[in-house]
Amino acid sequence: MINKNRKAKVLLNLAGWISLIGLTVLAILFAPSCQNPFSPLEDLGSIPETTTINGVRLSLQVLLYRDFMPVLDENGSGSGLIAVVTLIADNAAVFPDYITADKIYVLKGEETWETSLKEELRPVSPAEPNKICLVAGEGPKWELGSQAEVVVRISAKGFGYEFIKASNQTIGAIY
Repeated sequence: MINKNRKAKVLLNLAGWISLIGLTVLAILFAPSCQNPFSPLEDLGSIPETTTINGVRLSLQVLLYRDFMPVLDENGSGSGLIAVVTLIADNAAVFPDYITADKIYVLKGEETWETSLKEELRPVSPAEPNKICLVAGEGPKWELGSQAEVVVRISAKGFGYEFIKASNQTIGAIY
Protein backbone atom coordinates (compact mmCIF):
# COMPACT_ATOMS: atom_id res chain seq x y z
CA MET A 1 0.00 0.00 0.00
CA ILE A 2 2.82 2.39 0.84
CA ASN A 3 4.52 1.67 -2.50
CA LYS A 4 1.39 2.58 -4.48
CA ASN A 5 1.02 5.91 -2.61
CA ARG A 6 4.70 6.72 -3.09
CA LYS A 7 4.45 6.00 -6.85
CA ALA A 8 1.34 8.17 -7.12
CA LYS A 9 3.10 11.07 -5.35
CA VAL A 10 6.16 10.74 -7.58
CA LEU A 11 3.96 10.75 -10.70
CA LEU A 12 2.04 13.80 -9.46
CA ASN A 13 5.31 15.54 -8.63
CA LEU A 14 6.68 14.75 -12.10
CA ALA A 15 3.46 15.94 -13.77
CA GLY A 16 3.64 19.15 -11.72
CA TRP A 17 7.20 19.87 -12.85
CA ILE A 18 6.36 19.17 -16.50
CA SER A 19 3.36 21.52 -16.26
CA LEU A 20 5.50 24.22 -14.64
CA ILE A 21 8.17 23.95 -17.34
CA GLY A 22 5.49 24.05 -20.07
CA LEU A 23 3.86 27.15 -18.58
CA THR A 24 7.25 28.87 -18.25
CA VAL A 25 8.04 28.21 -21.91
CA LEU A 26 4.63 29.54 -22.96
CA ALA A 27 5.07 32.65 -20.82
CA ILE A 28 8.44 33.38 -22.41
CA LEU A 29 7.15 32.84 -25.94
CA PHE A 30 4.01 34.93 -25.58
CA ALA A 31 5.01 37.70 -23.15
CA PRO A 32 4.62 41.04 -24.99
CA SER A 33 7.94 42.38 -23.78
CA CYS A 34 9.75 39.32 -25.15
CA GLN A 35 8.02 38.95 -28.50
CA ASN A 36 9.89 41.57 -30.51
CA PRO A 37 12.87 43.73 -29.65
CA PHE A 38 12.62 47.36 -30.72
CA SER A 39 12.77 47.77 -34.48
CA PRO A 40 12.79 51.35 -35.79
CA LEU A 41 11.54 50.20 -39.20
CA GLU A 42 8.63 48.21 -37.81
CA ASP A 43 7.76 50.54 -34.92
CA LEU A 44 8.28 53.93 -36.61
CA GLY A 45 4.56 54.65 -37.00
CA SER A 46 3.92 54.28 -33.27
CA ILE A 47 6.84 56.43 -32.07
CA PRO A 48 5.74 59.94 -31.03
CA GLU A 49 7.50 63.22 -31.87
CA THR A 50 7.36 64.27 -28.21
CA THR A 51 7.16 62.43 -24.91
CA THR A 52 6.69 63.29 -21.26
CA ILE A 53 8.84 61.84 -18.49
CA ASN A 54 8.05 62.70 -14.88
CA GLY A 55 6.09 65.76 -16.03
CA VAL A 56 8.84 67.03 -18.37
CA ARG A 57 7.73 67.34 -22.01
CA LEU A 58 10.61 66.45 -24.36
CA SER A 59 11.05 67.20 -28.06
CA LEU A 60 14.05 67.20 -30.37
CA GLN A 61 15.73 69.00 -33.23
CA VAL A 62 18.05 67.09 -35.55
CA LEU A 63 20.74 68.15 -37.99
CA LEU A 64 22.05 65.49 -40.39
CA TYR A 65 25.06 66.33 -42.56
CA ARG A 66 28.29 65.16 -44.17
CA ASP A 67 31.55 67.12 -43.96
CA PHE A 68 33.31 67.95 -47.26
CA MET A 69 35.82 70.47 -45.85
CA PRO A 70 39.25 69.98 -47.47
CA VAL A 71 41.06 69.66 -44.13
CA LEU A 72 39.04 66.57 -43.22
CA ASP A 73 38.28 65.30 -46.71
CA GLU A 74 41.52 64.56 -48.55
CA ASN A 75 39.95 62.36 -51.25
CA GLY A 76 36.81 64.45 -51.92
CA SER A 77 34.29 61.78 -50.93
CA GLY A 78 33.16 63.50 -47.74
CA SER A 79 32.81 62.20 -44.23
CA GLY A 80 30.29 59.65 -43.09
CA LEU A 81 26.98 60.93 -41.79
CA ILE A 82 27.05 63.13 -38.67
CA ALA A 83 23.94 63.60 -36.52
CA VAL A 84 23.55 66.48 -34.09
CA VAL A 85 20.61 66.02 -31.72
CA THR A 86 19.25 68.83 -29.55
CA LEU A 87 16.95 67.50 -26.87
CA ILE A 88 14.58 70.14 -25.48
CA ALA A 89 12.73 70.17 -22.15
CA ASP A 90 9.82 72.23 -23.48
CA ASN A 91 8.16 72.99 -20.14
CA ALA A 92 11.22 73.21 -17.86
CA ALA A 93 13.51 76.15 -17.14
CA VAL A 94 16.51 73.80 -16.83
CA PHE A 95 17.04 70.42 -18.50
CA PRO A 96 16.76 67.69 -15.81
CA ASP A 97 20.03 65.98 -14.85
CA TYR A 98 18.40 62.53 -14.77
CA ILE A 99 17.42 62.61 -18.47
CA THR A 100 19.71 62.10 -21.46
CA ALA A 101 19.69 60.43 -24.87
CA ASP A 102 22.02 57.51 -25.49
CA LYS A 103 21.15 55.95 -28.85
CA ILE A 104 20.11 57.10 -32.32
CA TYR A 105 18.57 55.25 -35.26
CA VAL A 106 18.65 56.98 -38.66
CA LEU A 107 16.49 55.36 -41.34
CA LYS A 108 16.77 56.04 -45.07
CA GLY A 109 14.46 53.79 -47.03
CA GLU A 110 15.23 50.25 -45.89
CA GLU A 111 18.71 51.18 -44.59
CA THR A 112 19.29 51.85 -40.89
CA TRP A 113 22.24 53.41 -39.10
CA GLU A 114 22.21 52.66 -35.37
CA THR A 115 24.83 54.11 -33.03
CA SER A 116 25.45 55.68 -29.63
CA LEU A 117 25.15 59.40 -28.98
CA LYS A 118 28.20 61.13 -27.49
CA GLU A 119 29.75 64.50 -26.69
CA GLU A 120 26.93 65.86 -24.59
CA LEU A 121 26.76 69.62 -24.06
CA ARG A 122 24.68 70.29 -20.97
CA PRO A 123 23.23 72.89 -21.33
CA VAL A 124 23.60 73.95 -24.97
CA SER A 125 24.32 77.48 -23.76
CA PRO A 126 23.67 79.66 -20.70
CA ALA A 127 20.88 81.31 -22.69
CA GLU A 128 19.20 77.92 -23.31
CA PRO A 129 19.47 75.89 -20.07
CA ASN A 130 16.50 73.72 -21.10
CA LYS A 131 18.42 72.12 -24.01
CA ILE A 132 21.19 69.54 -24.28
CA CYS A 133 23.15 68.60 -27.39
CA LEU A 134 24.47 65.17 -28.39
CA VAL A 135 26.44 64.02 -31.45
CA ALA A 136 26.94 60.81 -33.41
CA GLY A 137 29.46 60.48 -36.23
CA GLU A 138 31.11 58.12 -38.69
CA GLY A 139 27.79 57.09 -40.21
CA PRO A 140 27.10 55.90 -43.75
CA LYS A 141 27.89 58.04 -46.80
CA TRP A 142 24.30 58.53 -47.86
CA GLU A 143 23.40 60.84 -50.75
CA LEU A 144 23.14 64.55 -49.99
CA GLY A 145 19.59 65.88 -50.11
CA SER A 146 18.03 62.51 -49.32
CA GLN A 147 15.39 62.24 -46.61
CA ALA A 148 15.75 60.25 -43.39
CA GLU A 149 13.71 59.44 -40.31
CA VAL A 150 15.46 59.83 -36.95
CA VAL A 151 14.58 57.96 -33.76
CA VAL A 152 16.29 58.82 -30.49
CA ARG A 153 16.27 56.67 -27.36
CA ILE A 154 15.90 58.77 -24.24
CA SER A 155 17.26 57.36 -21.00
CA ALA A 156 15.82 58.62 -17.72
CA LYS A 157 17.26 57.34 -14.42
CA GLY A 158 14.48 55.65 -12.50
CA PHE A 159 12.03 55.91 -15.42
CA GLY A 160 13.54 53.61 -18.08
CA TYR A 161 13.65 54.39 -21.80
CA GLU A 162 11.39 56.32 -24.17
CA PHE A 163 11.67 56.83 -27.93
CA ILE A 164 10.90 59.97 -29.93
CA LYS A 165 11.33 60.73 -33.61
CA ALA A 166 11.96 63.52 -36.07
CA SER A 167 10.53 62.84 -39.53
CA ASN A 168 11.63 63.99 -42.99
CA GLN A 169 15.12 65.13 -42.07
CA THR A 170 17.27 66.20 -45.05
CA ILE A 171 20.92 65.16 -45.23
CA GLY A 172 22.97 68.28 -45.80
CA ALA A 173 26.65 69.13 -46.22
CA ILE A 174 29.27 71.57 -45.07
CA TYR A 175 32.08 72.60 -47.43
